[in-house]
Amino acid sequence: MKHKIWLDEVDSTLDDAARRYTAERYRLEARQRMDSAERRFSAGVWRDIADMGWLSVSTPEECGGLGLRVASICLLAEVAGRSLMTEPLTSTGVLAPHLIARHGSDAQREALLPRLLRGDLRVACLLDADAFHVETGRLSGGKPVAIDADIAECFIVQADHGLWLVDAQAHGVMRKPFPLLDGRGAASVTLECASATRLGGSDPCDVRQALLLASLTTAADSHGAMTAAFELTLDHLKTRRQFGMPLGANQALQHRAVDMYIALAESRAVLDQAIDSLQAGAAQAARDVLAAKSLVCDSARRVTQEAVQLHGGIGVTDEYAVSHCLRRARVNEQLWGSAEQHFLAFAATSVPSEHP
Repeated sequence: MKHKIWLDEVDSTLDDAARRYTAERYRLEARQRMDSAERRFSAGVWRDIADMGWLSVSTPEECGGLGLRVASICLLAEVAGRSLMTEPLTSTGVLAPHLIARHGSDAQREALLPRLLRGDLRVACLLDADAFHVETGRLSGGKPVAIDADIAECFIVQADHGLWLVDAQAHGVMRKPFPLLDGRGAASVTLECASATRLGGSDPCDVRQALLLASLTTAADSHGAMTAAFELTLDHLKTRRQFGMPLGANQALQHRAVDMYIALAESRAVLDQAIDSLQAGAAQAARDVLAAKSLVCDSARRVTQEAVQLHGGIGVTDEYAVSHCLRRARVNEQLWGSAEQHFLAFAATSVPSEHP
């Protein structure tokens, strides 16, 4: 299922190169032969995607990037979800450069952005205003689940209306890494009077756009995972034979496959609307992103669960990709705010204002 619109040739080129690269170099069966550390993060893969421009799509051109390209971010996230990529694309490839370019000082941008865009620096973003506080320039607090904090070399921490850079190896920084269900990783991070450098000046930092980007990127990732699950299921129904006939000849299974396709098409429409709105800076952009994160992630869970069901026993095996698609969808459902939280926030924005 193709995107309804390409903004320009850059999107088309990025999409084509990303699909070919992951099809040739990021195959599940090859990655399962790697050790656990390389499966979690491959330095070679990270260099490759940096060279292809994946890490440059949320950075302004004057800072060495390709500009803030919402469609490019989402199409790459879809490819990442489809291929079950475990590298820190959203945190280090999208959020960190966006926040540094938008809020950092000239010196911070010059020091950090080239390293990020080359793939030489890994950053996890701890964007929870209530989790940390500042006392005389030092940070304290904790976050129990921070995606990609297990492999980060630096943290961007939100605290007291500002953003702070924290060296992951600094005194007072404690983290306990753990794997996520789908092969990605996270860590619980605790800061005890950890030294930190404020990002930019003393002005308050508004991270709402960054959080919208994170939510939309995660929704696009989920769409990629459920697309892969649907395609695997369709192929299974066409080729698997039972009692001398393909499984797809069973009308009940046909109906279930059609329901999966409808959920995929609905998700595509809602996702495209959110991409267009956020790229254009439309007034309803936040509302559209809330709807996309809620609906797409919920649909991805249902579609991938159905995919596992329709595969039968093979669907739950670790060697077959469809079970990994379900795990991906389940993790994405909880990242950057759950699907339920986004739905409730969307519902709150949908209540018409009362006139006196």
